[in-house]
Amino acid sequence: MDTKLLQILNKQINHEFYSAYLYFAMSTYFDEIAMQGFCDFMKHKASQKLMCAHKIYEYLILRDEKLTFSKIEEPLADWINVTDIFTSALSHEEFIQSQLEELYKSAVQVQDFGAVEFIGNLLNEQTKNVGCFRKLVFRIKNSNVIPSNIEHLDNIINNFN
Repeated sequence: MDTKLLQILNKQINHEFYSAYLYFAMSTYFDEIAMQGFCDFMKHKASQKLMCAHKIYEYLILRDEKLTFSKIEEPLADWINVTDIFTSALSHEEFIQSQLEELYKSAVQVQDFGAVEFIGNLLNEQTKNVGCFRKLVFRIKNSNVIPSNIEHLDNIINNFN
């Protein structure tokens, strides 16, 4: 495998672990304000991120490549409300999307077609995550216009998964 591509894949594992860490922090916020639906949703998203890190890990092992691990940064947890958290989560998901797109471009450039297919699958899942968070942010920001309020949205969020 191309050295640069391997380096970026290892970095992506770190991004996915950070994402899980961030979403567990967000779930804790929701747990503290007794919004169990949002709490469970963020725990589910954290689990998805851990699964993605595991997929990349397994892919590199399958390719007999060296894994490198780096420090996972502490997530900023200075949110002020539900809107703030979901806007932050959307921004983070868009960042992850951009990282996967760069990873995909790198795989195409070095003509590693196995990696292109693997990363393409990750990118498709990420696109769904971004769409999910976009819809949630829209609904939350428009909760005064849409008949359901945030508490009702919290009760139904488990059906969003």
